Amino acid sequence: MKKLAIGCGVVLLILTIGGGFAAWYAYRKASGMYADAKSKFDSTVAGFTELGKVPDIERTVRNATPYSPPSSGEITSAQLTKYLAVQAQVRQTLGDRFKVLNDRHQALIERLNKQQQSALDLPEIVETYKDLAVLYVQGKQAQAHALNVQGLSLSEYRWIQAQASAAIGMPVMTMDVAKTIEDFKEGRGVDQSQRPVTLPAGPSGPEANKALVAPHQKALEDTAALAFFGL
Repeated sequence: MKKLAIGCGVVLLILTIGGGFAAWYAYRKASGMYADAKSKFDSTVAGFTELGKVPDIERTVRNATPYSPPSSGEITSAQLTKYLAVQAQVRQTLGDRFKVLNDRHQALIERLNKQQQSALDLPEIVETYKDLAVLYVQGKQAQAHALNVQGLSLSEYRWIQAQASAAIGMPVMTMDVAKTIEDFKEGRGVDQSQRPVTLPAGPSGPEANKALVAPHQKALEDTAALAFFGL
């Protein structure tokens, strides 16, 4: 019964976030293109089923202590060192598969720059996650392991990621994928007006952060795709 409920939740997720998918599907079927529409639908269901593993993976991070950021917003050298170590480990674990993630990241950034948009909308980013579901789950598994090695919590890691990315003006994921999935499993809706990824106008944040990350800018840029997708 639980699996059935989750399956229904996945379908609701598709219909709610997909931005008119149900109407599109009905149109394709009426136009005699049922097989093609069904194939796309099955692919979408498979993608979201895979993403359903993310909340459980995040629960394997041993340090679950909520992080309280300093009022100064400044990251420490030790925090940055641990953050870079996690990023390096995730990239190493993904190996050649990192190129797929990086190529998708570059394509999205180029489109943002070309259209001079400040953000991607929720349906588009969810569709991207669905397409990269297997790879993203592998990345989350690598991330959880690396966080345990470094003793970091997800909340502290995400805060360091946001601060370090802001210091060099790099786009970063702001949507909590695991929470979004859990919300749908529990029948809670998602605010479609939220902007899961933003394109900053330039470096921002405390000057101390900018100075601290400056020597590591290339390393941060080389793993920009990981930060963009919240890995």
